[in-house]
Amino acid sequence: MSQDRKIEEIIRLMQRDDSVDAPQDAVKWAKNLCLGRDRRPSLVRRIVAVLQADLLPNRVLAGERSASTSQSRQMFFTAGDYAVDLRIAGGRKSVGVKGQILGTGLENASVSLMGAEGSFETRADGTAMFDFNNVPAGDYVLTAKHNDVEIVIERVKL
Repeated sequence: MSQDRKIEEIIRLMQRDDSVDAPQDAVKWAKNLCLGRDRRPSLVRRIVAVLQADLLPNRVLAGERSASTSQSRQMFFTAGDYAVDLRIAGGRKSVGVKGQILGTGLENASVSLMGAEGSFETRADGTAMFDFNNVPAGDYVLTAKHNDVEIVIERVKL
């Protein structure tokens, strides 16, 4: 069969086509199936940190080597293979928060504080240290996120 005859046969079949379109909801469902396959799942390992130590200012602990007391509150959290050291200093209305994420892979992490008083964001440096200034006192959730790791510290009272 020649090329021209094949094309004519295809055109005749198309003209005689009496099939009906699929229902719109079935078409939408089928398209959504394909969209789901194209998306790559993002697996973020979310780790909730646990408070290990909460050292209040102006209090000396038994066995502490320092001759003076600290003017800042120190909180130490563990989160799987990571740890977070927080230093909180300031007054009743606003505080400064300095911290460091201990462990590898969270250098330059995005760090946020979110609470009823507002939300604040910063970026950790190359040694995973970060700080916030003039944060209103209140309860916050601190989140540090970089690549596929997210560390969450719930109910941080500043």
